[in-house]
Formats: sequence, structure tokens, C-alpha cells
Amino acid sequence: MSTVAVVGSLNMDLVIRAPHCPVKGETVMGGAFGMAGGGKGSNQALAAARLNANSHMIGCVGDDDFGRRLRSVLIENRVNCDYLVTKQGAATGTAVITVTDSGGSSIVISPGANTLLDEEIVYNARKVFEESDAALFQMEVPAETVAAGLKLARLSGCRTFLSAEPPFSLPSDVWKNIDCMILNERALNFYAGIREHVPSNKMADEILKRGVHDLVVTSSSKGGTVFTSDGNNFHFDAFNIHAVDNTGARDAFCAGLSVALSEGMPLKIAAKFASACGAMACTKIGAHPSMPWRHQIGALLGEIDDDEF
Repeated sequence: MSTVAVVGSLNMDLVIRAPHCPVKGETVMGGAFGMAGGGKGSNQALAAARLNANSHMIGCVGDDDFGRRLRSVLIENRVNCDYLVTKQGAATGTAVITVTDSGGSSIVISPGANTLLDEEIVYNARKVFEESDAALFQMEVPAETVAAGLKLARLSGCRTFLSAEPPFSLPSDVWKNIDCMILNERALNFYAGIREHVPSNKMADEILKRGVHDLVVTSSSKGGTVFTSDGNNFHFDAFNIHAVDNTGARDAFCAGLSVALSEGMPLKIAAKFASACGAMACTKIGAHPSMPWRHQIGALLGEIDDDEF
């Protein structure tokens, strides 16, 4: 069993079903309303636990009902919350999500306590990194905290993963501490810093030469491409599923990839496993509710036994 440390955000998601996302000045009559846990960090920690990893959540919530609910759900799913800090007087992060009939979504986030995740909290959790096989980070918490965490995790012997979205500028010394960077095509363009249209492989090369070992560029229903520092690039396919809500799909993918690689799966098999995790997360409404279980991934992959997955 692998051990995964997740450093990042926790939000309570307020989800409204609607025929389409509103444009400027438009009011849309929506349908069903739901409330569920979310935030890229807690999504990944929950998914890692459901994929049979020892999962640790490092982050911040407020001293409010949302924070208590998020902590409770994670603990119920066997996520270790010893380093999930409650900030007195702060509000827990909140996301307002519109989910369309086609399964797409638009999201507005009030980060709340997530902005209070600082380097001291991450440093206090250094023992977790020393005991973990992988450390996952995202960009919904302060960039300087992400940078410090990546460095500490690397020094502790973790394989480091950065889900580099939403895209924000990173300090120049961060790149060498990233083993695997996961992003979409829009973020690839942002981080490559190339304005004119160039092929994806050229943009990927620009990032890899900064010290990143592997770069995974996802393309939703088109699957994605893995670019490696040794040039063994490959494409992986998406799974053909009926999508009802893509909220949290990338987080399920990231968790799946980190768990699979921590268990020793080759990169190509790990990418397929992660793709199945992302696909399964699109089959339910809400982030936390849609994070996949290991047996669901096995069924989607058509496994007969657990030798490969």
C-alpha cells in the first residue's frame, strides 16, 4: 500500500444544475441544488484514500460548519487529518458551481482559509513527507507555500506532483523540484510562456528543460499526452463514458496517477489507470461524491484480477 501526502485546498461546493452557464447580465433558471465537499486538495486526498492509499491531508479550514463537515467526510474515508489546521475566525473555502446538462461546469471560488496555508504549516508536517511515497500539490493555495512544500517533499524523498491549475506564476527555482506536472493545454501555453502558436511538444520541451521530469497534458475527451525528459513521449486515450459532471475529474486523474506510480506501475499503465479515474469521476454530480473507488476502476479497466492494477 502506498502513502500519499496531499497539500492544498479544501472547499465546500455549492452546486446548481442549469441548462447552460450564464453569460454577462443573464439570469438562468436552474434546477437541482446540492452541497458537497470539494477543493482540489481534498478531492485528491479523498480519491487517493478510495484508491487504497494511506492518504494525508495538509491544509486549512475555518472554524465553521463547512470546515467541520469537510474534516468529517475525509476522516470517514480514512484520510489522515492530523495536519488539517482549523483557523479561528476564518471562513472555509467555498465554491459556487454551475453544472450544465452536457456535463460541463463553471466555477467561482472564495478561497477563505486556503489563503492561510503557509510554509510553517507545511514544515510542521515534514514527518508526513518523510513517510510518504508521493506528495501532491495544486495552485489553489499560495504559490510560495507550494514552492516551499515541493522543495521539502523532494528533500524528504517523495515523488512530487503538481497539478498546475489554475495557472499562476511560479518561482524560477520550483521547476527542479517537480517530478511530474499535470496540466491542460491552456495551462501548458501559460507556463511555457510562448505567445505564438507552436506545437504542444515544443511547449512541453520548454518546461521540461527547466528540470521537470515528466509532463502530462490532458485534453478531456481526447485523452492526453505524456512528455518525458528522456523523450519517450506517448498518447493515452480517454474512456468513453456518459459524463454528467466533470467537476473533480482532473483531481481524480492526479490522485490515480500518483497512487499508480507509487505502487510501481510503469508510466504508460499508470496513465491508463489515471485516465480511468478521471472518467469515473465524471459519472456523478459533485466532487467528493464522484471520487472513484478502487473496485470501480478495476471494473472500468475490465480487470480479472489485481495483478496489473
